[in-house]
Amino acid sequence: KKAKRIMKVTDEIVELFEQMKVLMDEANGVGLAAPQVGESIRAICVRESADDDESEGTIHCLINPRIIDRAGEQEGLEGCLRLPTLYGTVIRRATVVAEAENLSGETVQIEGEGLLARTLQHEIDHLKGVLFLDRVDKDTLKWMVPDEDDEDGYRMEPTSFEESTERFERLRKARERGRPCA
Repeated sequence: KKAKRIMKVTDEIVELFEQMKVLMDEANGVGLAAPQVGESIRAICVRESADDDESEGTIHCLINPRIIDRAGEQEGLEGCLRLPTLYGTVIRRATVVAEAENLSGETVQIEGEGLLARTLQHEIDHLKGVLFLDRVDKDTLKWMVPDEDDEDGYRMEPTSFEESTERFERLRKARERGRPCA
C-alpha cells in the first residue's frame, strides 16, 4: 500500500532512520524503505557508494522523496531485502534526480546514475506499494542458492513467478503468526 507523507520530523522518525541504517548495513543493502520495516511512512535510506564499493559510502536519509527528473534506460539484475535471495532483471531509468527533505527539514536533491539511480527508484517504489516483482522480467527470476562447490559460494537457480510469489506469501503469513519460515 501507499505510504503516508511525513508532516514533521520527530525523535521517533530520527530513531527509525538510525535503525534502518543499521539494518541496511547488517544486510549489506544499498537501500531500505520504511515500509520494509513495518512503518508505512515516506522514508528511505540509500547508499551513495564510494568507488563502486556497495558496502561503503554516504547513506542519505530521505523524507517524502520523489523523482523530479529522469533520463535514459538501464537493464540490470535486481533483488530486495524484503524478498531475500530472489533476483531478476528490471529495466529502470539510467539517471534520476530525486527531491526530498533531510532530517533537518531542508529540501535536498540527489542526482543518481547507475546503481544509485536504480536504488532511488526501487526504494521510492516501495513507498508507492510497488515491489521489484511488479517490474521484473518474469522469465529472468532466479534464487541465489548456497553452493559450497561454486567458487562464489552460491549458484543462481531459475524459478517461476508463481513459485516465488507463493513462497513469499507463505513467508508473510508465517511472519504474521510470529513464526520463522524455512
